[in-house]
Amino acid sequence: MSERRFVLVDFTHMSSTSCLRVYEAGETYTMPCAVAHVAAKHGLVARARPPDWSPPSILKSPEVLTEADVIDAEAELHALQRHALEVIDPEAGN
Repeated sequence: MSERRFVLVDFTHMSSTSCLRVYEAGETYTMPCAVAHVAAKHGLVARARPPDWSPPSILKSPEVLTEADVIDAEAELHALQRHALEVIDPEAGN
């Protein structure tokens, strides 16, 4: 599954196939959910272009998302999905 996100600042990510992905500020990309999730937590992406957004300085080095960050995000997303799908028993513990 993937999500479209507007990139606020340049960042890179090494995909699971060992391919370096470069996301450039000011562009909208389709990215894996886990990458979108961790990039949003780091303030690198938004769902849409903010009205007051301005491009970052070209002298600023790109941020780097590590594979560990993405693996943690995948685990978090799976846990949230399991929690959302749990059957709620109204008679269990009040």
